[in-house]
Amino acid sequence: MLTERWRLNADVAYLPWTDFKGRDHHLLRPTTMFDEQRSNGGRGVQVEGVLSYFVTRNFSVGVGGRYWAMWTNSRSDSLCSSSGCVEPTMLAKYSMERWGTFFQASYKLD
Repeated sequence: MLTERWRLNADVAYLPWTDFKGRDHHLLRPTTMFDEQRSNGGRGVQVEGVLSYFVTRNFSVGVGGRYWAMWTNSRSDSLCSSSGCVEPTMLAKYSMERWGTFFQASYKLD
């Protein structure tokens, strides 16, 4: 609790292992290939923070933010299609980042 009515919460999570499977869709081309890129052994992190205000002892409203990030090792990629999986000559590194904000309301029963 920051004061009697304000509270700040924060969470951090570490992902020690991630898997990735992506499919490249070129649907605007006359011939479409559905090759998949796969990778495993990556890492990730999630961070979240919420600032809440207690309107009453049991009811609070808040605003928060959340960030996710995941990435793969460039040493563990493979390219897969309908004919099977092969090790590519040029390794790629994949990553994903997402963020967002949210509003919340909470009521605590006694």
